[in-house]
Amino acid sequence: MPALLLLSGPSAGLRFEIQAEATIGRSPSCEIPLPEDDHVSRRHARFFVQEGQLHLADLGSRNGTSVNGERVSGEVPLHPGDRVQVGKTTALVEPLGAASLAGTVPEGTSLLHVEEVLPHVGAEAALYSAGAALLGATSEAMVLRRIADASLHALNADAAAALLGDTQGLLTAAVVGKPSVEVPRDLARATLEHSEQGRSAGVLCSPLVASGGLPFGVLYVEREEPDFTDADARLAAMLGRLGGEAYAAVRSRAGSQTQQSGPGRVDMAGNSRPFRKVVEQARRAAASAAPVVLSGPPGSGKSLCASYIHARSPRALGPLVRVDCRDPASSLEEVLLGRSSVPGQPPVASALLRADGGTLLLLHVELLPRPLAERLARLIARKTAPALQGGEEPVDVRLIVTANVSLQALVMKGEVEASFLRQLAGLELVLPPLRERRADIPILFDLFASRGARAIRMEPPTLDPDARQLLRDYEWPQNVRELELLAERLALVHAGTQVHALALPPEIQAGSASPPQLTLQERVSRLERDAIAEALRTAGGKKIVAAKLLGISRPTLDKKIEDYGLTVSRRRA
Repeated sequence: MPALLLLSGPSAGLRFEIQAEATIGRSPSCEIPLPEDDHVSRRHARFFVQEGQLHLADLGSRNGTSVNGERVSGEVPLHPGDRVQVGKTTALVEPLGAASLAGTVPEGTSLLHVEEVLPHVGAEAALYSAGAALLGATSEAMVLRRIADASLHALNADAAAALLGDTQGLLTAAVVGKPSVEVPRDLARATLEHSEQGRSAGVLCSPLVASGGLPFGVLYVEREEPDFTDADARLAAMLGRLGGEAYAAVRSRAGSQTQQSGPGRVDMAGNSRPFRKVVEQARRAAASAAPVVLSGPPGSGKSLCASYIHARSPRALGPLVRVDCRDPASSLEEVLLGRSSVPGQPPVASALLRADGGTLLLLHVELLPRPLAERLARLIARKTAPALQGGEEPVDVRLIVTANVSLQALVMKGEVEASFLRQLAGLELVLPPLRERRADIPILFDLFASRGARAIRMEPPTLDPDARQLLRDYEWPQNVRELELLAERLALVHAGTQVHALALPPEIQAGSASPPQLTLQERVSRLERDAIAEALRTAGGKKIVAAKLLGISRPTLDKKIEDYGLTVSRRRA
């Protein structure tokens, strides 16, 4: 069907299909209205299709009509790529696409519902069912689970399993029909090392393999009777190939999605006592399967800590799917729970499906709308997720959430739905603000500055003693994120040079303009830090003398110097 694309003018970007006839002009009654183009007549020109060819006729317009720069009179044929000038508007006659809709129905047409055409019995139906299930899988764990289930039913087996690994040891990924299976070692070796199918009485092994590669797993089925036939063997081999291709495709898609990340090295930098405590808690959380709540002020590193826990957990090979609860409720619901397909748009897999076998990270969980939290709580309790084809799909997901306040504060404020709070009962880590871990400020600055300098292939900047002390004294209201932005900016401006105090932002040179309200413990810590700093200055940097002035031991002084990130400068005699 011919179509016009408006390239310029007040209505640029609009597209109009010409079915039989269309008039262009300023009048609202025109099929192609141009109400804002004052150089166009009310009924300026007419497009019409004659014997499959698009034609143009000027309707006696005041300013005329041009085709490819030449003014026309009467009727002229138009060809794909022609440009029609009407007032200020330029319309392109679109080239015919590879496919188009015809206006007639061929004779002898019959219409059948697609379900009547699809196979329902036999090997053909088994392959169709397995292929549809695998194409709808949204995670590696789901692929293995579905290919095992499809093999169980297609081969009328007692048990089936999709196994990953090598001849040194198989990692069971999915078993159906029985709690566990024992795969004969010789059959597994032939399958994995030589891409051979192994068959014995009541047992069948086929390789899980994608095109262009070696087998990476085993599709195993067993049944007591009757023995597997040659037709069963062919069907199992095809299922193994389908499962291998689906597994490789899902892994490839997961690697290309920014919101979903897999295994990788994640480090948390810092040596201060409060931070070391958090890291130790994160290590214990990684070894657990319980939900984790990460609380702390904005910018304190909650998202990094979540990545650290996932990367060191048994789920590290699975996906880490992040969902920001600050998104609008409509889009957030689609991301979390998915949606079915609509005309012209494929279905969207839910975050729960994409996190199958891995971790779902909810950022700013206190902003999760209550109705959505209720639905999510029910799904997590049932260990299911909305399936693309309707209904629900079993999933294995670990939940990690972040919040700006502790879980107890969320309970007291009633900001999170009660049923969802019950699903969060597990482990809670509280990340301290940067002002409570001042000893880490130099370490973090050097880390962020080095990262910024590497991006421009330069040497990182260094801080002179006064600048370093100013960074330690600053309150950092935006915490680690603020320090990271500062370090990266200084790395760009002062790469390879020394940064002096005057090069720091005014708010850091002047100190915190509006210091936050401090707790009693924070006030006591600040007084203690100032007292230690004053004693060191009085003692000329001699720690033994300073310890005597403070009435504490030398090891205690060393520990407090480290905790508060103090610099000891000795005066020369």
